[in-house]
Amino acid sequence: MENYIKFIAKAWKDFIEEGYLNSAVRPEIADSWKRCKNYEVDPLNGRGNSILTGRSIAYRLEQNEDLISIAKPVVKSLCDIVAGSGFVIMLVDKEGYVIEALGDTDIMKSADELKFVVGSLWTEREVGTNAIGTALYLDKPIQTIGAEHYGVKQHSWTCSAAPIHNEDGDVVGCINMSGNYYDAHLHTLGIVTVAAQAIETQFDLTISNKLMNTTFDSVTEGMIVLDSKLNIKKINDKALNILDMKSEKTIKLNITSIIHNVDFKNILNGRADNCNDIECDFYVEGSRIKCLISVLAMKVKNKIMGIVITFRECKYYHKLVKKVMGYTASYNFDNIVTVNSKMKEIIKFAKKVARSECNILIEGESGTGKELLAQSIHNYSERCEGPFVAINCSSIPRELVESELFGYEKGAFTGALKQGKPGKFELADGGTIFLDEVGELPLDIQSKLLRVLDNNKITRVGGTYEKQLNVRVIGATNRVLKDEIKKKNFRSDLYYRLSVMNIKTVPLRERKEDIELLIKYFMEELNSKSLCKKKVVEKAYIEKIKTYDWPGNVRELRNVIERDYYLSEDKMVPLDYLEKEIYEKNVSSDPVNISVLPMDVLEKENIENALEKCNGNILKAAKSLNISRSTMYRKMKKYGIKSVSK
Repeated sequence: MENYIKFIAKAWKDFIEEGYLNSAVRPEIADSWKRCKNYEVDPLNGRGNSILTGRSIAYRLEQNEDLISIAKPVVKSLCDIVAGSGFVIMLVDKEGYVIEALGDTDIMKSADELKFVVGSLWTEREVGTNAIGTALYLDKPIQTIGAEHYGVKQHSWTCSAAPIHNEDGDVVGCINMSGNYYDAHLHTLGIVTVAAQAIETQFDLTISNKLMNTTFDSVTEGMIVLDSKLNIKKINDKALNILDMKSEKTIKLNITSIIHNVDFKNILNGRADNCNDIECDFYVEGSRIKCLISVLAMKVKNKIMGIVITFRECKYYHKLVKKVMGYTASYNFDNIVTVNSKMKEIIKFAKKVARSECNILIEGESGTGKELLAQSIHNYSERCEGPFVAINCSSIPRELVESELFGYEKGAFTGALKQGKPGKFELADGGTIFLDEVGELPLDIQSKLLRVLDNNKITRVGGTYEKQLNVRVIGATNRVLKDEIKKKNFRSDLYYRLSVMNIKTVPLRERKEDIELLIKYFMEELNSKSLCKKKVVEKAYIEKIKTYDWPGNVRELRNVIERDYYLSEDKMVPLDYLEKEIYEKNVSSDPVNISVLPMDVLEKENIENALEKCNGNILKAAKSLNISRSTMYRKMKKYGIKSVSK
């Protein structure tokens, strides 16, 4: 080593004084000397010149916070290993600034004299050839001894440095070990190289861990990780938000203290299968939070090491079902077409009712807009963002009414879904349930409905506990429920509990001033959808319509207007068979006495009228009827219709 030190000292002198570069100088050093000469570095110096202070060094340290926190333990460990050997350990950022320095007192004093301190810049351009600057330039480990340094002030030093890379292979810094040049040994280069690799490994692990934590917390479901003793090891932000808990209160908490109806021990022991999308309650500080959870055993080499739980509140799924299944209210009070004073009073009263939380009973004949009113009340209420679930009580088979309304647990009866099923009341949680034809409910279901109205709790078929809900009930019926009470068909206590607010709709025969308004409203809708020429309605047609009593009310009026629209030419006229069926003034309103035309007769006439109107053009006629061309041909063949273009 002594001979090499003398050789390199002479080679340096020859290069600096005479420009002669000895070919025996190793290429990395020779090339660096050439670069330094081009940089016009002062070879008679070698001390650090650019030193950051104050805010500049604080900013530099902040920018390298990750590197410092990851590398510092390695630097400290390395410093402990070489303690007493006269070496200083330096951590440097990717630009060459020293950001950490540890070492023996004597060597640290020498480093201070050389201005080899935190905040100083040690690139080749700044201080000449040195292990730090050259390692960063070459992107590989290097050792510099004595006069291999370009600046003469560094000739008494030996330095070994190795670059540090991130997970993408980019240089993020450098670790350096420096001491007296007489102590130079190749093993110091090996030490810093291994240290750099250790930092890189830890860097990768830390970044991966941060990425995992970020992913863990960004998952849209609640997630809990359990250890082999069922204690909570990790919980994400979404889970904390759902459970309204602080992280410090959950870590090491045993899961069995907050979930009671899942057999975690058997899942952990492999004696029970994983669970997917099962309904479960979390019991947290006196509150019960209904969730849908999945439980998955974590396996490493076929050995179960813990459990992962993912979950969401049931109300999230109810909102999803609302969106997919269309459990929304489409109408509001602006959709109620009327100039009738009674109807205006009903709307005014309904708006007041909507702002309350009272149950409502809407009574009235079929076709008077009971559901339209119910939807308007929902959309005008504070529950407008919640679901609106409508169910026709008369359309459900008697044996399925209870499970349809209140749901059932798994295995409740033969044919039940494996995971159970929520009822319409659960799906309406946070919103409104509309029980149309409520007077058709069986008496035994009426008693259960009464209990729900009393305490807002339901019990599923086959269930063992009650579920608290937040549902507003709007009932509707075309029966006179007080008469049904007398006939023992409807419970009086349910009637009074349901009709806290009672609304009676007005039949169309009592609001004939609305008929013209409704006709024009329906005509605008039909004209906006039609591809053919827009049609008009004359006063004579409207007056004719007014002569009828409309037992089917607005629903019947709409159907007649739509039928006349498609069967008429440019002007709306009642056709002959309709004259006899509807428009004769003294016609009986008894449905038994009303003549009924078969659907195929109406369909044939409709197709013939469309073809005539479209001058025999089959494609245009099909579009006007809102059917495909192939369907048009099929129906023409069925009815023996031939088209001749005019």
